Amino acid sequence: MNSLYDVLKAVLESISRSRGQPETLQCGHDQLADGTGADSPEHGSESLKSDGRTASEHLLVRPVPGSVVYCDLAFGFAEHSGIYIGGNQIVALEHDGRIVPRSPDGFMEGTPATRIYVSCRRGRAVGSEEAAERARQMIGSRRDYSFISDNCHQFCAGCLLGNFENSVNFLSMLQMECRMVLGADSWGVWDLGHR
Repeated sequence: MNSLYDVLKAVLESISRSRGQPETLQCGHDQLADGTGADSPEHGSESLKSDGRTASEHLLVRPVPGSVVYCDLAFGFAEHSGIYIGGNQIVALEHDGRIVPRSPDGFMEGTPATRIYVSCRRGRAVGSEEAAERARQMIGSRRDYSFISDNCHQFCAGCLLGNFENSVNFLSMLQMECRMVLGADSWGVWDLGHR
């Protein structure tokens, strides 16, 4: 019997083929979201996210330690999130349960993403040194990964809240935590030209 992960991966690969995109997707760290993705080809300079806010392609920022970051995995149907810890490194929970640091390119590898979105407040990247430290402390550990109930969004919320057994499993829920904990009011695009 196929796991939910295998079924969803097959669906996403089918969508990729129908849109002429590469067939290789690393979907293990993705999570369904009910919004549209800013990396989708049909969107202009801004796209509506699942919580009604916009991710602006015109707001180029550089993350600060503890910024929450995410990228598109499946043309607006799934995203991958992580915590920026400084030194051009993002800590994320992978589909095999490992918690690892990745470069921005490594974070997006195997996805159709061309941008990484960064938590912002009043047009500037916002983060939490406590969240960054929690993410650093988790490097090398493992979690019992589940596409729905123990995923990258729950990991990021754990870094923000100090409770890794939280119920934040969707990007829209993580964005609400970012609003409450960090005061995030928008999502800028990481200026990858200045790393």
